[in-house]
Amino acid sequence: MNNFDKYIKSKVAKEQTDIPDSVKNRIEQTLADLPEKKPVIKQIRILPRIAASAACFVFIILFLLPNVSVTYAQALEPIPVIGDIVRVVTIRNYFYSDDKHEMDIDVPKIEGDNDAAENINHDITQLTETLVKEFYEEVELIGDEGHSSIYLDYETVTNTDTWFTLKIRVHEASGSSNTYYKFYHIDKRINEIVKLGDLANDNSFYDVLVDEIKRQMKLQMETDSSIVYWLDESIIGKDYVSLSENHNFYWNDNGDLVIIFDKYEVGPGAMGTPEFVIDKGVFRDVLKSEYKDVIS
Repeated sequence: MNNFDKYIKSKVAKEQTDIPDSVKNRIEQTLADLPEKKPVIKQIRILPRIAASAACFVFIILFLLPNVSVTYAQALEPIPVIGDIVRVVTIRNYFYSDDKHEMDIDVPKIEGDNDAAENINHDITQLTETLVKEFYEEVELIGDEGHSSIYLDYETVTNTDTWFTLKIRVHEASGSSNTYYKFYHIDKRINEIVKLGDLANDNSFYDVLVDEIKRQMKLQMETDSSIVYWLDESIIGKDYVSLSENHNFYWNDNGDLVIIFDKYEVGPGAMGTPEFVIDKGVFRDVLKSEYKDVIS
């Protein structure tokens, strides 16, 4: 018995050991459904036994143990046979629910032995702990007088040999609702965190992107009267369509740049969280040379 088997055996022993009747019935039904074949010659008589054993083994590995042991289910997650190799895992979940309030926050962790991953994990921990604290303060403040909810989930957008992008989505509701995102990028070639500002060769980079975004906004509004963006400057003189070095973005499969705006950032709530795809030919000349191979 290898160390992994010993580890699993010890964990299972500490957890639930009584198999539920429903699980027992599933096993018995699986074995009963196995086809019975009479051997043609003596030399192949063992094959049905092998098939039955293999089927039973697969059933135990893929159904029984993940349901009996939480530890074993988590241990299976990174195995390629079951799914893609996991690079981001959920390390904890904050959950609360009553008649008026609900919270469901999955806390991701990037697996990686480098400063970039550690810094992102630290930032995520601070973000989630802040959201949890604010949620409970809101529950205590409004009690049964109102409703509130908060949800946080995540998605691995890109995970290639050279680039990694993690997307965090937060949705909050208390009276009105709001949705916003946080994107984290790692350039694996140098193991460093990358922000939008790091892509800019100079300030004209932002001007090129903003002009293209405004062009797409105008075109959408001309095509569909239900689409509304705040293109003009507001009464306080702020241009709603603007970008900074920390603005959310990601690369799509074609190497184009996708710029995302949070809810209410560039339009009314009905517009949701709009995204604009900027063709790589538009910004290639103002992109830093070290990132040009990312879009090629």
